[in-house]
Amino acid sequence: MLLRADDIHASYDHRRILKGVALSIGRGEILGLIGTNGAGKTTLMGVLSGLHQHEAGLMTLAGEKYSPETIEEAQACGVGLIPQNFRIDPRLTIARAIFRGTFQADKPHEELRDQASKLIRDIGLRLDPDAEVGSLIRAEQALVEVLRMVAEEAQLVIMDEVAASLPDHDVAVLHQVLRMLVRQGRAIIYITHRLDEVRSIAHRIAVLREGRVHKTLEASHTDVDELAFLLLQHELEGGTRPSDPVEGHELLRAASLSVEDRVRDVTFHVAKGEIFGLVGTHRSGVYELVQALAGARPSTSGHILLHGQEVQIRTPQDALRLKIGYLSDAVDDGSATGTIVEGLKSSGEGGEPSLRDEIAQLRGVAEVVRRMHISTTNIHGNISTLSGGDRQKVQLAKWMTTDCELLILSHPSRGIDIGAKEAVYQMLNELSQTGVGIILLSSDLSELISWCHRVGVMRDGELVTIEANANTNEDVLVHHMLGVKFESSSSDAKRVRT
Repeated sequence: MLLRADDIHASYDHRRILKGVALSIGRGEILGLIGTNGAGKTTLMGVLSGLHQHEAGLMTLAGEKYSPETIEEAQACGVGLIPQNFRIDPRLTIARAIFRGTFQADKPHEELRDQASKLIRDIGLRLDPDAEVGSLIRAEQALVEVLRMVAEEAQLVIMDEVAASLPDHDVAVLHQVLRMLVRQGRAIIYITHRLDEVRSIAHRIAVLREGRVHKTLEASHTDVDELAFLLLQHELEGGTRPSDPVEGHELLRAASLSVEDRVRDVTFHVAKGEIFGLVGTHRSGVYELVQALAGARPSTSGHILLHGQEVQIRTPQDALRLKIGYLSDAVDDGSATGTIVEGLKSSGEGGEPSLRDEIAQLRGVAEVVRRMHISTTNIHGNISTLSGGDRQKVQLAKWMTTDCELLILSHPSRGIDIGAKEAVYQMLNELSQTGVGIILLSSDLSELISWCHRVGVMRDGELVTIEANANTNEDVLVHHMLGVKFESSSSDAKRVRT
């Protein structure tokens, strides 16, 4: 046994979050931790890693009493944390990033480079220790953070939603590295909302509900449906996969659109009421494409047409004026300001709202909070007091309750629990039925298959295929993303012309 926690109580912002948590983890074990947003996962990880102090209960580490008051004290005891929205100075070399915060951080770069090279080689990765962190995709930065844990000689590694927006093939590489670490006798607490993922990587799974560990299960003896039921206390409804093409008029068309050398000659359209999926690796150009449509990055050639009329979208303000909303996947640093009400209520026409309007807006906000399962006791509380997943829900709900005609959503379900995903799916369907067009960028292939009428796949700056939902599956999408020939005789996927 490496770590044991008994009857842990902790509060945040005068609200009791942990109400008697008990869990344990042994050396060489991966313990999965799942829970709805606001269940207390991040607070618990803060207590274990020295970021947050508990008020009652006992923790032992390797048989000794353990009660760290700072993250540095936890690190000295061999406990390391990779937080959900980790940030690394993009100007650091990989070698410097791996050893930052350790007793070796001040060594000459040549020495750090040699040690980093050996670590990278031992783990079996392909990273250049002299490359800057800013040149890496998010999945590679996550691996650098894992290497930092190795350099710190962490015996317990806590990973909080690190893989939330990584595509499946990058998650597989991360899992490979984690299994190598536990073979060395380390222990890992792994938090994720992906229930199929936690079953594949964990030995045991602890279900956190309302500030307590409700149940701990052997991963090999459970399934996604049981885990979902334990989290939500009801069966998943399960939506109907879209099968028929949308018959609505054309809302948006990108014609021969290019963005520098990142996106080349892309053409596709989105119909009114259509949910159009986009997927690709981080270097495929898919991010630059949606940024060009949202005005976050200007296109360099080609045309964008809205309702058949050519439009210029050079800034986010241009997009808003054209009733195009954009939820980016920028990393939330927790510094959001303002109340939940301010974050969710729709903007009026100007002037002071009447009492009736004010009451109607508050009722609307309360309904969104209920429907999205946002964990709060006060809708006038500050957004910063919410969990990371609940802050994501507020951002998402704000866009979904506007009067935009086209919504561009990048990883809208990143970091939100399975119950809220159901609500998001229902709200997207309701919006599409009113004629709103939706472009959905996601690395979760099962989400794209479940939600989208068609899915476009980007690779090497080009839109290589557009797949009708009825004719595709996750394997087809992965093979188009990676450029590997798909040879399964069971596939009848066809190219759908734009």
